[in-house]
Amino acid sequence: MTERQYMKGDNELLLLQMVASGDKLAFEQLYKQYEGGVEKYVFFITRSKEVTEEIIQDIFVSIWKKKEQLPVLRSFRGYLYQIARNRVISYLRSIKTTYKIVELDERAPGGCQDDADYPVLYKQYYKMVLDAIETLPERKKKIFSLSLEEDLTLDEIAQRLGISKSTVKQHLYLASAFIREYLHKHGNVT
Repeated sequence: MTERQYMKGDNELLLLQMVASGDKLAFEQLYKQYEGGVEKYVFFITRSKEVTEEIIQDIFVSIWKKKEQLPVLRSFRGYLYQIARNRVISYLRSIKTTYKIVELDERAPGGCQDDADYPVLYKQYYKMVLDAIETLPERKKKIFSLSLEEDLTLDEIAQRLGISKSTVKQHLYLASAFIREYLHKHGNVT
């Protein structure tokens, strides 16, 4: 069989329907179409190639397992990034839990993390990531969103906003540094 190419837009529904019916080639195309943008998003937070690859694999395995739901989605991109956000928040929660366990062990040997803390930590980190992004200046927030959520290249962002590629690159660098620092200050994430 020859490799099939599917376009975004109107044909995305057809692609999602084919995936829902179990078409592995269509799923492969869906993966190729979205993997790069999601990888950037996840790597931005995790800063680990290995962790990013693991999360990406987990995201797409989850999508395959629930493939029958794909044709009824209003926005596959939104669905995909919601799964990615949840996986990243779970990862951050696991880091926080690890730090808390070490902290408890140092203070009171034999102490353990209460399972009741997990939903609270999840909500805290989810809110923390969103707060960090929301506190960015408008220009940086817009560039950051175009890069991560819309998966635009530096050239595409520069063209869309009418600014230079180097300005886009500088804004992305500063936004990334700000968000990492925000998470470090507010959540003990390094």
